[in-house]
Amino acid sequence: MNASNEEGYLVTLLTTLFTLDLVEKKRRELQATTERQQQVEIAFILGRSSTSNSALETKHMAHERLERLEELGIGVSDELTEKELFHLRGLTQPATVRQVEILKHFKVQRLLSANKTMANYYIRKIFSDPVNVEEWQQRPPTSRIMQGLLFMNGRLTRGMTQYEAQIKLKQSGIEHPARYREWKQIEHLFLAVNDQVTRQRNATRKITWKRFYQYYDEVLSYGVTADEISVEMVLVLIVSHQKNNALLPAASVTNVNTLSATV
Repeated sequence: MNASNEEGYLVTLLTTLFTLDLVEKKRRELQATTERQQQVEIAFILGRSSTSNSALETKHMAHERLERLEELGIGVSDELTEKELFHLRGLTQPATVRQVEILKHFKVQRLLSANKTMANYYIRKIFSDPVNVEEWQQRPPTSRIMQGLLFMNGRLTRGMTQYEAQIKLKQSGIEHPARYREWKQIEHLFLAVNDQVTRQRNATRKITWKRFYQYYDEVLSYGVTADEISVEMVLVLIVSHQKNNALLPAASVTNVNTLSATV
């Protein structure tokens, strides 16, 4: 092969590769568009369902609120209800902790990274089977429920199912409402600091319940009441500990508030 032919061959090869790359890119774009449209249709199905988010109003949204959907990359021309808008927005939000727990339990691995609306759709299909409902209720208690019972009662009853443990926790909450409110605050803080987006934003690692209570008790030692503790206050200690491998020294609530502003 002479130099001229070799050069022509390379040009042809590069042109072919470039063309194939463009074709593949276009194919992926079309596939993504098709998948998004299918998801939009599912969001409408959920939004129009009589059993989906019944607390949301079904009145039509004002035109200016519809324009916000453009920011989500969703183009719609019809008027929407609050329920429909709720599920459309869910297409841009990650699945909740509970949704992920359900999908993991039923071994639907391909949906673990699904958005909130798609997770909702498939979970509804899972629970349309009474056998799955029974299986979900009869599973062992989750770590959060067990932590709640330990916090409320100081002990656990062996052999309880998730459903029985939830009932027991609710009964304890009725008997001790103030302590139950503190537990719900603790549960919220624990989930918030372990949230994937929060951890990525603050470059922190997931923490255990034991470690969380160390941070929680330390914030309380500053004189902050349980209902005043914010996610940012706990994150200050987590960031400092994981960065320096040591807890912040006991200081004052003023120092905690100052540091929390930097997180």
